[in-house]
Amino acid sequence: MKAADHGGAGQSGTVSAASERRVRGDQMSDVPMDEVERRVAAHSHWYHRIEVVPGFVTPGVNDTPQVLSMLDLPEDCTGKRALDIGTRDGFFAFELERRGAEVVALDYIPPEQTGFLIAKELLGSNVEYRVGNVYDLSPDTFGKFDIVLFLGVLYHLRNPMLAIDKVRSVCRGRLWLESQTIDEALLDPITGHTERLADVAPALANRPIMQFYPRDSLNSDFSNWWAPNLACLNAMLEEATFTVERSIPNGARGIVVCRTTEDEALDYWRTVESSVIPSA
Repeated sequence: MKAADHGGAGQSGTVSAASERRVRGDQMSDVPMDEVERRVAAHSHWYHRIEVVPGFVTPGVNDTPQVLSMLDLPEDCTGKRALDIGTRDGFFAFELERRGAEVVALDYIPPEQTGFLIAKELLGSNVEYRVGNVYDLSPDTFGKFDIVLFLGVLYHLRNPMLAIDKVRSVCRGRLWLESQTIDEALLDPITGHTERLADVAPALANRPIMQFYPRDSLNSDFSNWWAPNLACLNAMLEEATFTVERSIPNGARGIVVCRTTEDEALDYWRTVESSVIPSA
């Protein structure tokens, strides 16, 4: 399971108005700036841009504040339990905590291999980091969550529908999912260039389809496996008993916001698909 992967570039330094967000924790003002800089520099590859002290932002390559603005998360998450799947350096987990949620951050690598622990200490955060895989999710081991973020992970998975089912099993409220999509970035496997799906196959543009990426054909990355079009992504979520509220194209990416619903027929056939029918 990979962490959020949205692209972009950035430098540490003065924070923009869009990213003036930080976790509660007055103790972070007691850390001298030279010590803050030393701790941040100790991690060689920041992915997220996190304002770890007022006015100082980690040098993440991802424009996380811009992604945050597109998600339109609730401003007040007081009393909510939240899960950030593929948390990486923890930007979104810390943001949900700042808004009042009790947050669990999940990633497949130990936190000391990312900037998470550095940011957590500087922010005075109480976010719980758990090492695990999206396929490990179950209500018995994780409980249920009112808010689930599943950002930049789905297209790194060999079994995306199973992953969505696992996410649904721990979600009792709303899900924000972000992924590579093919509406504006259908990959030509021969040239390696991308094209609009509607230009290549107009009849398929609004039908639920996915593209498979053999080996490292997408961005020379062996961990890229599948990307749906938005119609497919919406359909997959509906099939997992979510109701789609918003579907947002964003170049080669897409964001879908949905809420849980109930459907006995879909639940039954999902159970049958993963079961063995006993002989009469």
